[in-house]
Amino acid sequence: MLSHTFLSRLFSLLLISTVLSLPHRGVAGVVGVVKDAEGNAVPQALVVLGPDGMAVGDRRTAVFSDEAGAFRFPEQAGGTRLQAFKLGFTTWQGAVSGEPLTITLTQASVADAPVPPSAWLTGERADMGRADTVLQCASCHQFPTDKILRFGESVASLGEADRKTAWDAMITYMRVKFFEIGPDQSLYDPAQMDYQQITSPDSGLFDAHDQAVISDYLAREFDPQRRAQIADYRYGAPLGVTSRTVIEEIQLPQDSFVREIGLSHRSRYLWGADLQKNRLLRVDPETGEQKAYPVPFDGPTGPHTIVDDADGYLWVTMIENGVLARFDPATEEWKLFDAFPSHEMAHDIAPNKNFQVAYDPQGRVWLSLIATNQLAWLDPDNGETATFPLPIDEGEPPIHRSVYGLVMTSDGGRVWFSQLSGGVGAVNTATGELEVFIDFPQGAGPRRIAIDDQDVIYVPLFGSGELFIYDSRADREIARVPMPDINSAVYSAVWDPWRRVVWLGTSNADVIYKFVPETRQFEVFPLPSPMAYLRMSTFDRHTGNLWTAYSNIPTGAGPSRFVMLDPGDGVRPLRVAQETAPH
Repeated sequence: MLSHTFLSRLFSLLLISTVLSLPHRGVAGVVGVVKDAEGNAVPQALVVLGPDGMAVGDRRTAVFSDEAGAFRFPEQAGGTRLQAFKLGFTTWQGAVSGEPLTITLTQASVADAPVPPSAWLTGERADMGRADTVLQCASCHQFPTDKILRFGESVASLGEADRKTAWDAMITYMRVKFFEIGPDQSLYDPAQMDYQQITSPDSGLFDAHDQAVISDYLAREFDPQRRAQIADYRYGAPLGVTSRTVIEEIQLPQDSFVREIGLSHRSRYLWGADLQKNRLLRVDPETGEQKAYPVPFDGPTGPHTIVDDADGYLWVTMIENGVLARFDPATEEWKLFDAFPSHEMAHDIAPNKNFQVAYDPQGRVWLSLIATNQLAWLDPDNGETATFPLPIDEGEPPIHRSVYGLVMTSDGGRVWFSQLSGGVGAVNTATGELEVFIDFPQGAGPRRIAIDDQDVIYVPLFGSGELFIYDSRADREIARVPMPDINSAVYSAVWDPWRRVVWLGTSNADVIYKFVPETRQFEVFPLPSPMAYLRMSTFDRHTGNLWTAYSNIPTGAGPSRFVMLDPGDGVRPLRVAQETAPH
């Protein structure tokens, strides 16, 4: 006979699942059809419904037209304004009416073809200048932005040597601006640092050599007037959307930098790591209501990465003051581990195949310390820690190598890591010894890693525009698969255990990619907003939907929103009660 406790827990889980699913279950709401100027149906057009302007907590919903051009919004979707978009057409905007709508898209002219920033960049995959530009510039913001295009136009008439001097000066300026992306009261406030300290190769993610390579590439290749080629841009892979695909955006404060999103079965809310404001941000997925939870620490912390564990706790790494936190979203209580020196910058915490915090056989969690190019473990029971230095060239500043993403193998025996300006490797969790290291050339840019249930790892190469696939059990490379758009700046990979695919978040192309390992094919899911600068993604483990956030740098430079993607394939997790119930 089932216990009262189990039935109560099961009822709570089903209730949470219902609340999180509400916005995308729906009966028909606003309906219409998308056609071109000749009256032909436009399939797979993106249609967005939302308010006229986005206040904090407001929601926008996007759907896609079917083969006949018809679209249908869920009943819960609301708003007064519609937008419609598809590559090759101008963006349509209009008001909602009580009748079925006919949206007519007109062919875009060369002058106004709307394309992602990645379309402006040229060069071959092996072009070091192109790769390093994507790696170092698109690491902070989309490239080129409108401001960059205007600057490029202003120097286009100069000779190549003068263009290089101009771009070199701009890059120096951006290296100074880099120090403004920290949290409020940051330890690295540029107003408190001298110019030599800021521009020193020991202080930044890219050095004088990178600066020379990038300025040379921009002087040689970057042409803000190549609009004829821009108009012909295509995503590089087929769209994966159907008329059942739904994307939702929830507006966050524009003056915050909500870096990443976390979900937990202990809570019906969405949780954001707000690096700018030194806090977590709780968002009600049904109403959009938001509440802040400051990190209870005397000083800046800069919450960066947020990942749940199997018990439903949220683990949060901090980029300042060496702090790691565990947050209980049910009781809303913090546990802080003041574990490392203030300059260490805890970046990632190693997850498993389910993208949940992994524990090694000794019960420890593993972290990447980006500023000192080290791995570390922390024992949550006693607060003990240990650190392990990673490969680096002689004389190279540790922060330039920048250890980045982590995953742990299914047996907990290895932690795999990536280095932003280095390689990919594995450390034995029992001994701390480096067992595998695969080096990459500067500009490749290995970023946030995924691992599947066969311990195959997937590493996006941000700069070179490839997906590195490696069998970690056999210790052999499987493939390096070109991304659909080599300039899309793919930042993150997450393994989807229900669909058995890898989802890839882009920083420079306003899309999410779905990669199918069995066929090595990609599908493209366009996003409703320009400047859709993505970082990490996670899952609603009740619905199987993907959640991510727009994370533009600097704060407020682009939309600040949580984003949900329901692919519309009907795939749902099956083992809710048994696998997600607290231990």
